[in-house]
Amino acid sequence: MKIRENLDPLEIDWEQVWQKSIKKGMKKEKNWDEIAKDYGKWLENDDYPDVLLDHMRISSEDTVLDIGCAEGTITRKIAKKAKSVTGLDKSKLMLEELNKNAENECLNNIKTIQMDIKDLDYEQIGDYDIVLASRCLNGISNIKETVLTLDEIANKYVYITVFGSASHEYKKEKAKIAGKTFKAGTDYSVLFMLLKSLGIETNIVQLECNNLKEYSDMDEAIQRSMWKLGELEEENKIALENYFKEIFVKNDRGNWINPKDKTDLVLIWWKKE
Repeated sequence: MKIRENLDPLEIDWEQVWQKSIKKGMKKEKNWDEIAKDYGKWLENDDYPDVLLDHMRISSEDTVLDIGCAEGTITRKIAKKAKSVTGLDKSKLMLEELNKNAENECLNNIKTIQMDIKDLDYEQIGDYDIVLASRCLNGISNIKETVLTLDEIANKYVYITVFGSASHEYKKEKAKIAGKTFKAGTDYSVLFMLLKSLGIETNIVQLECNNLKEYSDMDEAIQRSMWKLGELEEENKIALENYFKEIFVKNDRGNWINPKDKTDLVLIWWKKE
């Protein structure tokens, strides 16, 4: 979309900008059921959930809706701070893992809803004090309708995390070695401007996550890369493995980590008036 000079930024159709960036970064939709049993292990030593919760204002009287909850790593942490929490996800198997994990931890204040965020509807969901949409909006096309629904559901606060752009160079390098084309996709600044154009004043925080993704061996690193990048030719698998062997180091837990692959997440949040 061509932007003419002297145009008020708030007059720009930011949803259209967002949708164009989605098309630019369009990837095959992932099947989250495939990794439901492994996903919790992937996040086992990830400090993102705790860093995020440090920025959220949750009291013991609050009800929380956790959208895109997956197997509930964050959901279960919220349950220990809030009155109740509802995890919403489109993956049936992820929700089964969440319910199993909640039972194992004797958490009885968690409910689940199987729903695609694209179908989010206030009439079906109702009110919650706090709404969290963690790492699940980057591929949503009907972004304006979605954020307005988040705002309608929340009585106190809305928290959204989206991926930043600091790790783009590494992702581009990795994709090239894997024989794929890197597609950057959406940017948090577009979401910020969209919200501002809707009259929603937000706060932006670059989350300071220090822990790196951990892998028990190179095969796990390749498999997790393939889940993101798609199927790879054998020569590209070998090239990617050789690349990992050059840059990976072991941490004090004996797992492999990639110093180049740092968590890059931006928190956008607002308080309801």
